Amino acid sequence: MLSHPRHAPGDVVRIARTALHWSQAELGRRCGYSASQVSRWETGKLPLRDVELLRTLAEVLTLPPAAFGLVPADTAESGFRPVAPQGPRVGGGTTLSAEEDDPVRRRAFLRLAGLAGSSLTWPGTATAGSATDVDPARVLADRLGDVLLGPDATIAPVELAVLRESLATARREFAACRYLPLADRLPALLNAAAAQAEDTTDPAAQRTLAEFYNLATRALFKLEASGLEWIAADRALRAARAGEDGLTLAESQRLVASVARRAGHHDRALALTLAAADHLDVAGRTPPPQHLAMRANLYCSAGYAVALAGDRDRAGDLFADAAASTARLTTDPRRHRAAVANLVSHRVSAAYLLGDAGTALAHAHSLPLTAIPTAERRARLLVDTAMAYAQWDKPEHAYRTLLTAERVAPGEVHTRNAVRRLVGDLMNSPRQAAMPGLLAFASRVHAVT
Repeated sequence: MLSHPRHAPGDVVRIARTALHWSQAELGRRCGYSASQVSRWETGKLPLRDVELLRTLAEVLTLPPAAFGLVPADTAESGFRPVAPQGPRVGGGTTLSAEEDDPVRRRAFLRLAGLAGSSLTWPGTATAGSATDVDPARVLADRLGDVLLGPDATIAPVELAVLRESLATARREFAACRYLPLADRLPALLNAAAAQAEDTTDPAAQRTLAEFYNLATRALFKLEASGLEWIAADRALRAARAGEDGLTLAESQRLVASVARRAGHHDRALALTLAAADHLDVAGRTPPPQHLAMRANLYCSAGYAVALAGDRDRAGDLFADAAASTARLTTDPRRHRAAVANLVSHRVSAAYLLGDAGTALAHAHSLPLTAIPTAERRARLLVDTAMAYAQWDKPEHAYRTLLTAERVAPGEVHTRNAVRRLVGDLMNSPRQAAMPGLLAFASRVHAVT
């Protein structure tokens, strides 16, 4: 929830950073962004509106959420109040301890600077993902294109522990379909991870670099094919081979196969995927659950590849293998839940590709949305379900399903190229009268200019 801070969020960042004696580069390093990005926040050239990014900044700067107009979730229960001023006076009537890194004193300083918010609504700002005037697909393509086509060799290495924390944050942004914050964060992290991998012989640095490139590849899959996904996947695979970790290598190989499949190389994609599965440790009665989960994922990808090639029988066999691996994960509820959702999603997509909309919808309705662990997966399933409805000549159902997907994860619907193609088809439907608000929706998802 947002309230109205007396100062703009960029001013809060600048004052807090200055109080800590941090440079813009240091703050950027700690939260996974570039110094130039921090500068744009502080000058207001790039407004800070994303709730999760603001929470990240509050955490890194050790500020109360109210400093950015964020009302803590537990406000009512905890009786949260801004910290009372303490410590010696400094110029202008504000207070600041001699030990400026002390969190309590720093909060007091910022409170006296007028940065603690009231309970009013922050005007002109809504929840993350609502700023539909910005095309997240174009931003992602531009930002990732900059770093993939012209990496910055002047970026200094970043400690591996910091990179790992930043990777976890970037993955959460992807899972929540917060693609605009991800577009801001990921390029600087790719440069920093590449610099760290160049600066050390530690295989963990290569593995981390591979995981960053894997995430970039997955983000690029949301967009129209451009060739950038080839670059990202290839760099991920190269780093993964030096990273000495079988799971990272398997995921990188799966994504290379997905890029090949996207380009129409179905047989090559299948061979790459199955080769990656062959190197996993899934023998015995109690194999590592992460290897079982990866095997299930690889066989889902393989099933999708052969469905794209029109091979119904082989797709069924591969999905049956994926289901068998998934069933062996019941002792690991978290991974089992994710694997089930992944299997259902791929079966929906495969049935749609094979022209069997009824089967696709049956699969889609076999799993409640609440059983799917991330917003990104839920939205993907809903979009594929909408495509099946459209294939079944039920455009009204397709449109209503897309609206549901937008409520679940607006970032996914406003970014994904498949949504734009489907909305273009819906706008050509003779039954537009049954789809009120379609033109406005098409504008929100950037299907019209």
